[in-house]
Amino acid sequence: MRIAFVTTNKHKFREVTDILKSYPVELEHLDMEYEENHDDSMDDLAAGAAKKLAAELNQPIVLEDTGLFFTAYPGFPGALPKFVFNTLGYEGIFKLLAGTTRQAYFKTVAGFCQPNQTPQLFTGIMRGTITEEVFDADKDAMPYDRIFIHQGKTKTNSAMTLVEKNAFSQRAQAFRQFGEYIKIHDRPD
Repeated sequence: MRIAFVTTNKHKFREVTDILKSYPVELEHLDMEYEENHDDSMDDLAAGAAKKLAAELNQPIVLEDTGLFFTAYPGFPGALPKFVFNTLGYEGIFKLLAGTTRQAYFKTVAGFCQPNQTPQLFTGIMRGTITEEVFDADKDAMPYDRIFIHQGKTKTNSAMTLVEKNAFSQRAQAFRQFGEYIKIHDRPD
């Protein structure tokens, strides 16, 4: 099934393409912004955006919303990790967490919708720790991957290969659920 993955993030597209390579999905990268109401829950945001874009583009689409949650600050930064990073940077995040627990988790909600149908949601969570320093600063990676160590691992996500990271990440969990859904529900048009 050919599905448009709506994201402006090349790293997410690369990860999801790798995750779905063994499923009957052909992803098309649709590099475009879409309206995100961050007053909504992540589930409501993903479902609403998926339904709206599937109708507007008249094609099956999938998108995802990923949040980061610091245990020391319940609900924060939530669905706004990019804003927090762009505002505070690594130094600000380290100051914010100084003297508190560095435990955190990522949550991804993938929303899939076909035109005139009900959106389907798939969720994954990855727990771990925020480091006290930046690793792999010169590596082409998502910013938080340089300061996040998955629970039970000894190196940051940025130090892992794509295959290693996709073995356990929250995005991989959500998109494997999506891939399984497509295997069951894919019908020729």
